[in-house]
Amino acid sequence: MKLLSARRQVRQQDGVEGHTSDAKTSFLEQTPGRVLFIYVMWFFVWYDPDWMAEAFGAGPILVKLYALMFLPLCILLIKHFRKDALFWPYLVIIGIYLVWMPFVLNRGFLINGFGKVLQYSLLTAVTVSVLHTPKQVVLLLKLFLFQFIWFGIQGLPTAGVPWHQNLSNDDSYGPFMTIGLAFSYYLAMGTTITKYRYVAFLTCLLGVVGTIVSFARGAFIGLCVVFALLAARTPRKQAFLAYGTGLVVVALIAIMIIFPNGEFWNEMATITEEGNTAGTGEQRWVMWQAAWQLFLAHPILGVGPGNFGPTAAEYFSERGVTNMGNSFDTPAKMYGMALHNDYVQVMVEQGIVGLFALAALFIYFFKYVRFLRTEAVQKAWASQAGGFIDSNNLALGLEAAMVGVMSTSVFYPQLFINYWMWSLMMIAILVSSISRRMIETLADTQASPLRRGGRLRWLRKRAGQTV
Repeated sequence: MKLLSARRQVRQQDGVEGHTSDAKTSFLEQTPGRVLFIYVMWFFVWYDPDWMAEAFGAGPILVKLYALMFLPLCILLIKHFRKDALFWPYLVIIGIYLVWMPFVLNRGFLINGFGKVLQYSLLTAVTVSVLHTPKQVVLLLKLFLFQFIWFGIQGLPTAGVPWHQNLSNDDSYGPFMTIGLAFSYYLAMGTTITKYRYVAFLTCLLGVVGTIVSFARGAFIGLCVVFALLAARTPRKQAFLAYGTGLVVVALIAIMIIFPNGEFWNEMATITEEGNTAGTGEQRWVMWQAAWQLFLAHPILGVGPGNFGPTAAEYFSERGVTNMGNSFDTPAKMYGMALHNDYVQVMVEQGIVGLFALAALFIYFFKYVRFLRTEAVQKAWASQAGGFIDSNNLALGLEAAMVGVMSTSVFYPQLFINYWMWSLMMIAILVSSISRRMIETLADTQASPLRRGGRLRWLRKRAGQTV
C-alpha cells in the first residue's frame, strides 16, 4: 500500500497519466509528450537552431519545420486551454496589429512584428495551459539559463554572435548579457544545488564581461541600473557585498585588458558630452521630435506598428520639409529607421491604446513576481522545486531581468524585436498560475475535514440529536 501511494504521488506531481513510475524511470518516460513539445518550442525560441543551421549552409528546412510546429501547438491550446492563459494585454496588442493590417504604408514591416507577437502570445498561452508542476517548470528555467552561456561565449570574440539575426549586433548582445547577469545572480542565491550555483555565477561573470565587450553605452547604463537594483533588493546583503565586489573587479579587469588605452571610458563619456546636440544623441533627438509630431496627429492608435519610418518620410515630405537635421537632410532617409527607444516607438506606432497595453503588461508582471514572494507560495514551492531555486529568488531574478529589459529599451529597439520581455512574462504568468493552483489545492485539502465535520453537525441537528 505504501508503494502504491508513493507512485500515485509521483504521478500526480509529474503530470503523468495512464501509467505508474518508479525512482529509476527516466525523465523522458515520466514526462508527457505535450510537455516535451513545449520544451522543444522554447528551445527553438531561445537557441535559434533553425537560423543557425541556415547560417551555416544547411538551408531553411528547420526554419520551415519551426513554422509548421505551430499547427500542433494550436491543437494543444484548443485541447488543454486554461483561462489563466488568457492575457488580455496581449490580445490588445494583437488587435492593434490586425486593425492596422490593411492600412499601413509598409505592410511587410507590420507583418514582421506581428509574427513575433503572435508566436510569443501563442507559446505563452500553451505553456501556461500544459505545464502543471514546479518540476516541469525547472527544466524550462534551465533552458532559459543556459542560453546566456551558449550565446555569451560565442559573442565574446566579436562583441556579438556572428550568425545570429539579432545578437550579431552589439546593441542587442550587450543588453542580452546584462539580462543574463540579472537572472543568474538570483539563481545562484536561490539554488541549493552546488553545480547550478557554480553555473549561475559563471553566467554572472560572463554577463559582466559580455556587456563590457559589447562597447554599447546603453547596455552599460542598463548594467549599472541592474547592479543598483541587485544591491537594493538582494535579501542577503553581506553575500552581495562579497559577490558584487567580485563582479566589479572582473568588470574593471575586463576593461583594462580589452580596452588598454582608455577607449571604453572615452566612449562612455560621450553619453553626457553628446547630449542631444551631436552624434547619435542628436540623431535620436531629431527622430523623437518627428515621432512626437506624428503622435499628435494620430494619438489613439498611432501610425501603425513598424511604420514610423515610412509614415515620417511621407508626412514631412508632403509638408515641404527638406532638412530635418543631423543626417536627415531629406525626410526620405527616415524610411527604414527605428527610434532607438521602445516607449517612443510604441507611442507613435500604437498610440495611447498601445501605451496602455504595454503599461498593463508591466504592471501585471510586477504583480505576479510580488505574489511569488509571498509566504504561501514560498512554502508551496519549497517541497516541489527540487532545490533548483526558491520562489523568492526566482521572483527577484525575473524582476531584475525585466528591469534590464526596460532600462536598455530606452536606448535600443528591443520589445518587438527580441523575445526577452515575452519570455520573462511567460515565466511570471506560468509560475504564478501554478503556484495559485497549488495553494488552492492545499487549502481545499486542509478545509475538507472541517467541511465534512460541519456537514455532520448540521445533519445531527436536523435529526434532533445533541452535538
